[in-house]
Amino acid sequence: MSPMQFFNNNTIDLPQNGDFLNRPRLHKLLSNAISYPVIVVCAGSGYGKTQAVSSFLREYDARTTWIQLSERDNYETRFWESVTHTISLDWPDAGAHLAKIGFPRTDEAFDKCNQLWIKTFSTTIKRILVYDDFHLIQNPAVLRFFEKDVSSMPSNGAVIIISRTMPEINVTRLMLSDTIYTINEDMLCFTEDEIAKYFNQLTIPITRQNIRDIYEDTRGWACAVNLVGRSLRKSAKYERYVLDAMKTNIFKLMELDISNTVSKSLWRFLLQISLIDHLPVNLVKLLANDDYALIEEMEQLNAYIRYDFHLGAYVIHHLFLDYLRQENYILSDEERRATYQKSGEWCESNDYLVDALSYYEKSGDYDAIMQIVYSLNMQMSQDIAGYTLEIFNRIPDDFAFKNPLFPAMNLKLKISLGFVNESAALAEQYAVEYEARPESENKNRALAEIYGIWAVLRMIMCSYTDVYDFDIYFEKARLYYDKKPYKASSPFANQLVGTYALHVGTNRSGAPEEFINAMSRAIPHVSHVQDGSFYGFDDLARGELFFYQRELNHAIQYLRQALEKARSRKQYDIQARSLLYLMLISLSNADVKTADALLQSIEALLDEKDYPTRYETYDIACAHFHFALGQPEQISDWLKADFSPYAHPAFFQNYANRVKAQYRYVTQQYNELLAFLKNEWGTQRLLIGKTVFKTLEALSHYQLKQKEEAICALSEAYEYAASNNIIVPFTQYSKDMRTLTAAALKDKKCTIPKSWLENINRKASAYAKRRSYVISEYRAINNLDEEPALTKREIAVIKDLSQGLSRSEIAVSQNISINTVKMVISIIYDKLHANSLSDIIRAAIERKII
Repeated sequence: MSPMQFFNNNTIDLPQNGDFLNRPRLHKLLSNAISYPVIVVCAGSGYGKTQAVSSFLREYDARTTWIQLSERDNYETRFWESVTHTISLDWPDAGAHLAKIGFPRTDEAFDKCNQLWIKTFSTTIKRILVYDDFHLIQNPAVLRFFEKDVSSMPSNGAVIIISRTMPEINVTRLMLSDTIYTINEDMLCFTEDEIAKYFNQLTIPITRQNIRDIYEDTRGWACAVNLVGRSLRKSAKYERYVLDAMKTNIFKLMELDISNTVSKSLWRFLLQISLIDHLPVNLVKLLANDDYALIEEMEQLNAYIRYDFHLGAYVIHHLFLDYLRQENYILSDEERRATYQKSGEWCESNDYLVDALSYYEKSGDYDAIMQIVYSLNMQMSQDIAGYTLEIFNRIPDDFAFKNPLFPAMNLKLKISLGFVNESAALAEQYAVEYEARPESENKNRALAEIYGIWAVLRMIMCSYTDVYDFDIYFEKARLYYDKKPYKASSPFANQLVGTYALHVGTNRSGAPEEFINAMSRAIPHVSHVQDGSFYGFDDLARGELFFYQRELNHAIQYLRQALEKARSRKQYDIQARSLLYLMLISLSNADVKTADALLQSIEALLDEKDYPTRYETYDIACAHFHFALGQPEQISDWLKADFSPYAHPAFFQNYANRVKAQYRYVTQQYNELLAFLKNEWGTQRLLIGKTVFKTLEALSHYQLKQKEEAICALSEAYEYAASNNIIVPFTQYSKDMRTLTAAALKDKKCTIPKSWLENINRKASAYAKRRSYVISEYRAINNLDEEPALTKREIAVIKDLSQGLSRSEIAVSQNISINTVKMVISIIYDKLHANSLSDIIRAAIERKII
């Protein structure tokens, strides 16, 4: 039976022959269960779990996606590849978006997935996700995903988990909330009546006593009942030795069943595909060399192998798979190697990255593994880096010695995992070893790669070392590259900007300029080897520095230069960061239209498939835009959730943390923010990052009425910022910084120079006025002129303010505490976008409140 012969009714598709019994009892059971968000079908092997569910879903009116799990799905990336590829078969857009989000390792990523689920499930048609062989999953991260996934299932959706053991998720909580339905082995077992119907369907004459004997011997175990039935096709009556033989060696029964029907070529082919975990139809065709007769013969074994339309793959019964794997010693080493090699190539070309790496290792094609790592960005997924590093640790010494990519790729993986000091020592060791080798093309290639990776490592280590000599290492990489130029793809190209372009950690005066100058010296070498990589990075870094120094005209000049250079050489991340800073400058200048146009330019980069973090970068840019407009609720959900772990403070994940911290501040989550900042401080090495976070710490303490701690933190932030005249992290919080600096000016213990405090106070006040204008202008442009409603209490407080009452007098007048008065006044300022009492009075007159 070919795949095209299966029915396509948006459910699981099964062969229609006499080997399967329609069991109304189970259909009714599952019909009752499907109203629950979570259904667990839990039973040992051979109980017909998969058959029962798939048979039911054939007749049930729903859109079903069936996800077949394997042990390799304990690697998050491989699991996510499987899920997104499978979902794409039914819901291409949803699958593509999920793939872009990546495995949800954090709450914010899961929130993005959940929003997509809600959108995808927003139809009247019931949607069902089936996870088969769930017992194979042990990874806590994957299990955590399932816990969150099943607990947030939309009302018209359901998750069916098929497992040999109860899932290792919080089933108790689901039971207490009555959101789970469990089907166990006893429910799945054949009853005597079902056994009778089954043998009648097979047209095997059998007595009621035989039925009773079979039931007692098998206890209704579906696999055993099926095998007994297949054996009785060759025998006139049931003998108990049939079951005994099955119990002692079920594989022999399988062998007996197929020995007279399977050709030698199919037998060998079955042994070959048993080496592979996942069998998409195109991979099976590839392994069969497009021998359709062989595939058609295989499909006749529908008791053991079925084609799943929704998976687009063949599924082998696990008992039969165990039997085949027990026998695949028959295959020659060359047959094994060829099978793994073809499978690795197919998986790589179809983005099953973990499987590709695994199969290449089994085939011994370490060159292919090197090329995969070579194509990945240094800030690759940490689980991919960890999985691949395990393979590197098993690579034979002779290959590692001969392959020119091995040392640099080994360094790349270690750096990706955050092993910075170990990588630095190893890079030096590699360089010494290869410099001592006799002259050869491999030596030159290896040293070009080693010095290129080492240069990037020294660049991101500037925040620790305060040494800016990475350009020397880029120059050495070019020196060895030029001895025998080759097509370089991505060992140190496409380096993401990360948190900040300036990888400076010290507050030493002039250090940022030293970094920028080193970058200017490095770029000609990097761009020469890597076809434009880093082009414009030095202008971006200088523009970033001028931006934070609030030298905006100079900042605009360099950011535009960076943007033009980056566009000419397709350096997307440099483009995005330049556009972001230009947008922020436009907002600070109250130029809403230009800011909006720049945001649209960042959005246009979403079309660049070679830009790996384009979606996250766009979300972050939108967050800055909404912060400026006083709309924190509008930012993406993943930026509202937990902070992200990262391998190095210069890496992209810390860039997101900066936004998450700002979100917590503007939404008054001060205690949570302070807890994060305290825990984070030991690893936050970047100068601008330290200034930003210390400023947030100071402001949070002040909002919590912890004046002494606030001024202490502000003093530390000043010490980081003053020597390089960094200003913007203080002024962007406008009126909050205005009140904090005013308090610091009055505090006799404060050691911050008064001239600095007064300057920040003035700039914060000016920024507050421009921000108020930006908000009103944006509302006017977008026809959002509806005035925010004021409560009765807020109106009463405005009237008291207009009459000149003090806060304490208003508290007495309204019979509320003085803290409540302060809170109400703060809300009034926000609602009316006011910066002073006169602004409030003017707005109240316009509204005819007074």
